[in-house]
Amino acid sequence: MRQDTEGSLRTLLCLSNPSRVQAARWRDVSILFDGLILAGGQSRRMRSADAPEADKGLMPWRGEPLAAHACRYLRAQGADAVWISANRHPEDYAAYGTVVRDDPDHAQCGPLAGVLAGLRRARSPWLFVLPVDVVRQPGDLAARLAAAARPDRPAYARTSDGPHPLCLMAHHDLADGLQAFLDAGGRQVQGWLRSCGAVAVDFSDADALINLNTPEDWDRWS
Repeated sequence: MRQDTEGSLRTLLCLSNPSRVQAARWRDVSILFDGLILAGGQSRRMRSADAPEADKGLMPWRGEPLAAHACRYLRAQGADAVWISANRHPEDYAAYGTVVRDDPDHAQCGPLAGVLAGLRRARSPWLFVLPVDVVRQPGDLAARLAAAARPDRPAYARTSDGPHPLCLMAHHDLADGLQAFLDAGGRQVQGWLRSCGAVAVDFSDADALINLNTPEDWDRWS
């Protein structure tokens, strides 16, 4: 009975929220997830003499900061809440979601520190993770990742260009294992994914999930 009641409540939430109505075309509405934008990197490859402190997530792309594009996409996919892993300019990022900082004990652990912080803070059982510099996201990304993931096994995207390990769906039960991985010195995203038996979900569009890592990438995809 409790499961039926929760399913009915989630359906009502979907129908009362336009972004959920759109997301319902792609996914099982019984899966509740928060969204996490990873924007905690240093953007070193985007820096130049004119922009020595560039913060990629706040740079305008097609008329808006990348963070704005990512936030809108996560909302359209059905995210209940949007969190942003950002270690610089938190006041600016707060315009697009609730900023979550890396734990000081994991300050040098790379993007997995942001994933851990998001898993610890998320209010929904699931966390849909998206790097701020990934564009051309498939419309069914959250749906297909959610269908493949399990509480003990995250799912991540893969295209013909290779894996996109930080485009992933993970359950909050994975937080303790991720913390143990980091505390033991683990840093590689794919190393953590292998350790918990993550499954890759293939997307056939070669131009899906493009990373804007350099000024050349920016120019090509603008």
